[in-house]
Amino acid sequence: MTMSEILKPAKHRQTRYQGAPLLDPPEVLKIPSATTHPEKAREDLATYGLCLLKDALTEKEVNKLRQGLDRQAQAERDLADQAPPGTLAVQQSISNMVNKGKMFLNLVERPIVDDLAGFLLGKDFLISSLTAGVFHGPTAEPQQLHRDQGQVPATADFPAACNVFWLLDDFRPERGSTYVVPGSHRWPSAYQVEPPPRSLASQIEADAGTLFVFDGRIWHGYGANLEGHPRRHLANFLCLPWMRQQENWGVTCLQEVLEEASPKLKRRLGLRTYGTLGMMNGTRTQLTQRSLGNYDVTVPDYIIGELGQLHKTRRVSRKPANHETASEESP
Repeated sequence: MTMSEILKPAKHRQTRYQGAPLLDPPEVLKIPSATTHPEKAREDLATYGLCLLKDALTEKEVNKLRQGLDRQAQAERDLADQAPPGTLAVQQSISNMVNKGKMFLNLVERPIVDDLAGFLLGKDFLISSLTAGVFHGPTAEPQQLHRDQGQVPATADFPAACNVFWLLDDFRPERGSTYVVPGSHRWPSAYQVEPPPRSLASQIEADAGTLFVFDGRIWHGYGANLEGHPRRHLANFLCLPWMRQQENWGVTCLQEVLEEASPKLKRRLGLRTYGTLGMMNGTRTQLTQRSLGNYDVTVPDYIIGELGQLHKTRRVSRKPANHETASEESP
């Protein structure tokens, strides 16, 4: 009996992702048209590396999210010297939306996210980050084309990450809509290291309320916002369960968010092991740990130090810090 008869071909264990055939030589495809059918969206993700699912949000939901995002954006700009880097820029990025309102956090658990992200990343995917963006005026330069899983070897022929954009305004080229190179996720690895010429990219056109999802391997980048339109969006960046997340949720996620989170949301934030990854060791909790297999994680009351000394596990809380102690109490 030969070795090939003894061994079985490997399968992609984590996702069961079935991609379209390699495009060799590289070919640029057209942007797929928007659809209302999840099954067509999954096909588009495999074929083009992106999909546009229209009417994913109702007009009422879009308006509520816009208003909430505008309030949050202004509140962070009002922090002045304590504002995060880039907050006062024309193009404002607002990070860690997990802590900034239930309306934003609820989007993470939508079944359509499980469906489309699960198609690419499998059922155990994690929230790498939850951010938002808003323009406060015109910009002149587009973003450099890049791949969102650039930290993963280009030889990986599967998606290790994906971006889920909730569009809160109409995305148009004159408003800086995203450049994409459809089909570039199917290019040979030699063409997935250096960005292609911008002339190969096209800008999406999609209405507010659309869900724009794209594979982490596809070349893309936002455009120049010539109108200075707010062009608001929420971006849920997701990754495979063995990847390091963009946001360090173990430090920055509010304790109350964890206490109020559903079991699914806790898993998405990383409070479930993946094999031997993601464990939290300390004093005994009500959940039983296992040496192998996945299990839910709870934060222990104490971390055990030298000679058995117990150290209280400190978590960041919703209780606001006053101006005198803000710098000391902030994580």
